[in-house]
Amino acid sequence: MSDLNNLFHPFVQTHFKDHWLDFTSPRMEFYNNNNIIPDVSFGAGFLVAKKVCTMDIPHIHDGAFNFFVFTGADLSNFFDSEFEVDYCIGDSAESMEIYNITKPSIACAPPGVIHTPIYYKTVVGGVNTMMEYVGHAVGRVFSRNYEDGNEVLVYSKEGKKCVEDPSIRCYGCGKCFSDPESTPEKVAEYMETFYKNKSAAGKYKDCVVELRKDYHTLGDAVMNPRCVFKGKEDMPNTVQQFSYNIITAPCKLGDDEPISNGTIAEFLWFSGTDVVDPWNAFDAEIEVMLGEDPDSMQAVTFDKPGVIAIPPGTWRGAVTVKRLGKPVCFIPYYPSEKPRYKLTQKIVDGKKLLVYDDETTITNPTAGDELYFQIKR
Repeated sequence: MSDLNNLFHPFVQTHFKDHWLDFTSPRMEFYNNNNIIPDVSFGAGFLVAKKVCTMDIPHIHDGAFNFFVFTGADLSNFFDSEFEVDYCIGDSAESMEIYNITKPSIACAPPGVIHTPIYYKTVVGGVNTMMEYVGHAVGRVFSRNYEDGNEVLVYSKEGKKCVEDPSIRCYGCGKCFSDPESTPEKVAEYMETFYKNKSAAGKYKDCVVELRKDYHTLGDAVMNPRCVFKGKEDMPNTVQQFSYNIITAPCKLGDDEPISNGTIAEFLWFSGTDVVDPWNAFDAEIEVMLGEDPDSMQAVTFDKPGVIAIPPGTWRGAVTVKRLGKPVCFIPYYPSEKPRYKLTQKIVDGKKLLVYDDETTITNPTAGDELYFQIKR
């Protein structure tokens, strides 16, 4: 049996935001690659705006959905935080639709659609943005206005270049982005052109959705209501599902009985709820039971924030919060448009049976049975 502890990926602390002049907090992020789970496209990161500012310039992702989940910076006060964000999206950088967001919401920029800037208009204690990428994004397309007044789209496969040293790629250090003399008035002045030329077409109105409240039965240790996003059920043409679960006391989530999501990958995000100070906000010990099959489960235990990346076909048992000094944010992600399903294993008359939900369907299971279930259902 292989060691499954390598399925846990702690968030790496970087100094990429050292020069952002306190406009943002340190970023927590996880990006899957073929060395982790091959052929599964998923990436996400927390970024907190701490002052009135804008983020990014109009651009296109050439092969990925870009999602923005807007919340307050105190996730333990999820539905009562105070903030205001204006989100720009459209067919042209010269005339974009602008959507005002004041409640926890998700905004989507489909592949090939121009989006940003994001205007953090009212910031009370910080505005958290979880940026997610689902798909294959090789580069970006930027809008440029030239002397003749025409808008020209410029493709940058390598991304933006460093202003100080064009031979290297921009990694967002903030030296040339954050203006030490910036004020809310200057930021509003920068946005004036976008408001003056904004489009009222409403073509992308379905790309902004308020996150729903979900009253669960997980027990008193998990904040109620929680927030959920159910993919296509909540937003057309999207390819993911997730929920924010704020854990406030030691507990066990799920059953000891191992389950498998078959051919669908699963990403389990664990962080503190104060995302302005994300590493110091994490004070917990958590155990997740994982296995290559239901007969060989092992405990993966960690006491730092990070993501457990569960490959398709891996079996998972309960998530146990063994010790909790501060609230924990637990986000299970399923970056797939395929329906999820649950496999368990039963022993009947001494034989192993794979069970889809409560229906016994296969005896003497083989490696191809999980694919069979997906096709059958």
